[in-house]
Amino acid sequence: MTKPTEPDSTAVFSGARLDRLRIRHLRLLELIAATGSLTAAAGALRISQPATTKMLQELERAFGCSLVERTTRGGVLSLSGERALERLKIVLGLLDTAGETLAAQPDTPLVRLGVLRMAGVELVPDMVAALRATQQLPQLRLYEGSASELLDMLNDGAVDCVIGRLEAGSIKKNVDAYDITPLTDEHYEVACAPTHALAGQRRVSLAALLDYPWVIPPRITYTHKVFEAAFLNRGMPPPIPQIESPSFHDSFAILARTDFLSMAPRSAVAYYAGLGRVHRVDLAQPFPVDYVVFISLKSVSTLPAVKLIRQALMQRTQTLP
Repeated sequence: MTKPTEPDSTAVFSGARLDRLRIRHLRLLELIAATGSLTAAAGALRISQPATTKMLQELERAFGCSLVERTTRGGVLSLSGERALERLKIVLGLLDTAGETLAAQPDTPLVRLGVLRMAGVELVPDMVAALRATQQLPQLRLYEGSASELLDMLNDGAVDCVIGRLEAGSIKKNVDAYDITPLTDEHYEVACAPTHALAGQRRVSLAALLDYPWVIPPRITYTHKVFEAAFLNRGMPPPIPQIESPSFHDSFAILARTDFLSMAPRSAVAYYAGLGRVHRVDLAQPFPVDYVVFISLKSVSTLPAVKLIRQALMQRTQTLP
């Protein structure tokens, strides 16, 4: 390994030097991290290798520290480079969003919103309806994923805000970097077909659920972990799902025609029960509560359109019984 690229010995962080940087300076670190090569980064930026090296030196002088370590295979970000890129990804994401907004509808702000599947049943539609009624609805780009996937997207600047949940170990930044607003609790409930043998029973025990086949989200999901814990915490081996499905929409379609059982958030069960597709099983021992929150980075939370979405969600959840 050759000696890492070093800034001048007198270099310290300089806001004045940052003012001289261009957007392609910021893209440079992202490209080096993705390709592991200054040469590849130069090709992506369509500039020469010497020009790329000069850009890196200017970037390091501005930040006052070494950002890239040269290796025999190319270059990798130093720890300082990784910390810098964490912040720059947010800046780059906002720049991309600004360009897309102005190219499409410059008079309407764009918000990239990450949502859990459960949020798409009630929270998001109600929020859209409320903002639409007041003619304040921004352009929305929705991204669906697990809680951890959505937080990764938020940290990388790929979304502006998230309707999600916080799990142990999910916060990868200092918690002070986030603006977190509690929205509502979501009880997990068991569902079956309206014609199922359990549909007419009251105070059904967990032990009685062991006699039926299950369709449950994959093992890696949070819902699956909650499902297993509910049985294990009461000294029972959890049922082994005969079918694993990532979508409760598909799971409920299976329930409607079979004797399968499934588990989903209360809002999803209530929605499909209202359509007559499934029936909520009356459990003697309810499943655990899940808490839904609205999350944004504080650097983004002051955007007017993000504030509008937060306020609409808070007003909606405050009216819940």
